[in-house]
Amino acid sequence: MNSIRVKNLIIGSGRPKICVPLVADTPAALQAAVAGLLGVEYDLVEFRADFLNAAADQAQVLACLKSVRAQLPDVPLLFTFRTFAEGGACEMAPADYFDLLHAAAASGDADLIDIELFAGDEGVQAAIAAAKAHGVAVVLCNHDFQQTPAEAEIVGRLCRMQDWGADICKIAVMPQSAADVLTLLSATETMQRCHARRPLITMAMGRLGMVSRLAGEVFGSAVSFGAAGQASAPGQIDAGDLRFILQMLAQD
Repeated sequence: MNSIRVKNLIIGSGRPKICVPLVADTPAALQAAVAGLLGVEYDLVEFRADFLNAAADQAQVLACLKSVRAQLPDVPLLFTFRTFAEGGACEMAPADYFDLLHAAAASGDADLIDIELFAGDEGVQAAIAAAKAHGVAVVLCNHDFQQTPAEAEIVGRLCRMQDWGADICKIAVMPQSAADVLTLLSATETMQRCHARRPLITMAMGRLGMVSRLAGEVFGSAVSFGAAGQASAPGQIDAGDLRFILQMLAQD
């Protein structure tokens, strides 16, 4: 598994990096959420634009992105608009979704951009090209809130992301049993050992899948999401607790 550098952070080498999502419904709440990171140990930040009340207002979303960048000039910043179909907080027409991704990539304020694999082939490929043209790293992703696909299907989706030019390949699934969690972990290990040329981010969501957020260094997931305030997905662990556990597991 190759690593990538984002600012001064190496993703894909050493212990899993901790990404803290910023979840807020107004610009003021977003500024407060950023201020609340003081004293929190993390490696990168994700701005979840879909949680904004004005998420459909592209100008306001970009202004919020710029505000986060100004408050955290040296922190790797991931821009994400999670669609409703993949567990996001806001509906958005596909054309508007892709317009927003292009604008965020061109803004100069995001270091990485989240693009959903199944949002539409033509739009996805154009968004990947736009991000790369602006020097923005692509996190190509898929979130299945209904089930855990078979191991071969998970590996296939990750391989497709890689083949399409992802800098980081990400998948999240919803387990219905302990066996589903094992499926996700086994798929991660298989992908990492046999196919990966890019860093992976994988997780089983919810309390049942919490162990997958802790075992990345063993199985091959390069980033784990930890909450500093409101969580952005089921099963997220407090960022401080997450760092403590990851450091403990990384000890020789």
